[in-house]
Amino acid sequence: MLDFLPAAMLPILFTVFVWWFGTGVVYLLNQLRPETFGWSMMGASAVLGGAFLGLLLTVRDIGPGGPYHGFLCAVLIWAWAEMGFLTGRVMGLSVQPLPQGTVGWPRLRAAVAAILHHEIALLVLGAGVLAVCWNQPNQSGLWTWAVLYFARLSTKLNLYFGVLNLGEAMMPAHLSHLRSFFRQRRMNAFFPFSLALCIALSWWLIDAARAPGASAFEVAEKSMLATLAVLAVIEHLFLVLPIRSEALWTWSRKTTMTGPMEAP
Repeated sequence: MLDFLPAAMLPILFTVFVWWFGTGVVYLLNQLRPETFGWSMMGASAVLGGAFLGLLLTVRDIGPGGPYHGFLCAVLIWAWAEMGFLTGRVMGLSVQPLPQGTVGWPRLRAAVAAILHHEIALLVLGAGVLAVCWNQPNQSGLWTWAVLYFARLSTKLNLYFGVLNLGEAMMPAHLSHLRSFFRQRRMNAFFPFSLALCIALSWWLIDAARAPGASAFEVAEKSMLATLAVLAVIEHLFLVLPIRSEALWTWSRKTTMTGPMEAP
């Protein structure tokens, strides 16, 4: 099981560092004064253009560096959507909290409306990644995007259905209206299913990385994707365990970003 680790160690460490450091930078930028958000989005948009160009230039690269290029470009494209969400510049149709007592279809409709523009942005960006990588030898960027999208969608659904930890300490104050769309409970019926999917995906990717005869490209690509999937498992566990994930990014937190009882 562990025989592939020497070849996989660099991709694993690279993925963990990009995930950890990139998340911290995004949260740090969103703790600055609101008047800086326009500049942050301009910078993120420049990075977005560079990431798409980098992806376009490396989709035929099946050398040792190919998976790293694809992975990093996909993460930088994803970062634009995260910046748009957390700054409130790419959110939804309403910034009003959910009226107390709203349940069922009205609650779901209001929740979708609150983040509609962000979800459309993710679909458009994902379609762009798909178009660039379509039928190309190096599709690591596309699969990185797919894992990120699946993991984030699963997390959003769990927060909507209800979990113990709602990630309140990492929520910018200007998105406080979103707290009303989420429930705090020990667990929901969807959670075990979503966790099982993340674990199955992790196992499948690990198995692919250690397959006999796998090339250096395949080992690196599958190791990075497997690491992302394992991180998704860990993030899901943080939702239901009495452990605060924000401790991983204390260096990026100037102050507590919101009040005591919140959600993303």
